[in-house]
Amino acid sequence: MGEEKRRFRSLSDSELVDLLYTAGDRLPREAVDEILLRKRRMLPRLAEIVVDKTSWTLAVPEWWAVVHATYILGAMGDRDALVPLLTALRWADAFDCDWVTEDLPSIFARFSPAAWGLLEAVARDVTAGEGARSIALAGLACLSLDSPHLKEEVLHFAAQTLSDEREGLYLRQTCANLLIDFCAVEHREPLLAFGRDESDRKRADPEYSACFYDWELDELLKGAEDGSALEDYRRDCLGFYDPEEIATRQERWAREQEEAEDEQHPGGSFPETDPSSPCPCGSGWPFDQCCYLKVH
Repeated sequence: MGEEKRRFRSLSDSELVDLLYTAGDRLPREAVDEILLRKRRMLPRLAEIVVDKTSWTLAVPEWWAVVHATYILGAMGDRDALVPLLTALRWADAFDCDWVTEDLPSIFARFSPAAWGLLEAVARDVTAGEGARSIALAGLACLSLDSPHLKEEVLHFAAQTLSDEREGLYLRQTCANLLIDFCAVEHREPLLAFGRDESDRKRADPEYSACFYDWELDELLKGAEDGSALEDYRRDCLGFYDPEEIATRQERWAREQEEAEDEQHPGGSFPETDPSSPCPCGSGWPFDQCCYLKVH
């Protein structure tokens, strides 16, 4: 057993949970594996994190606890994790937590077929909001990947929703992207009609970000024939903890922080700031743990 594994195995359940709040986005895979080994004891603790609304509004690094708790609950694949994960879907959408919303659909794929009815209920619930319904629909698509019958059902629902002008534009764009990703040539006509509408919206507003245009639909469908677009629907959320991924994120944060400093304070100086206040660079970290170290 490696030294890192032994270190995390020596920690108590509470100490492991504390790491979710203190490790930021650097939580080691060995810590995650140890939590998974203690699944039955840890599941209620993780569920409590994602269900608690205040967890989604914490400052970094504590905020990362909801991301870790969601990923680990998903990796457990236990039916008891489904309801907490559905709550995570709602909160992640409400608080624009992209780290969770992007991976939740593939996380739900681990719960097939138990998650189907629950996600379908959200996808059809017009009171749930476009974001939550879009996540649920993508989750259904992930669940259908290895089932031709379920895939046909998902694509039919997506095509119906796409054609329903009473539905919100964001949800309809999600449906369009899904149909293209799955190379649903049988639903070409509603896609073509939506593409024409997108072209009209673009002409009316040059700043509008269109999903696609009618004149490029056939090329997009042809490009999706090899199924490569479906790889995103099979994402493994635990890849978040690969050392290479952690290193890439740290490089990204450092680069973004430097860009923010240059943009907000081109002279290299900061206004008078309480060391415990949020850093003026916008990183979300306290000033004394961020740019204070560079300035002083």
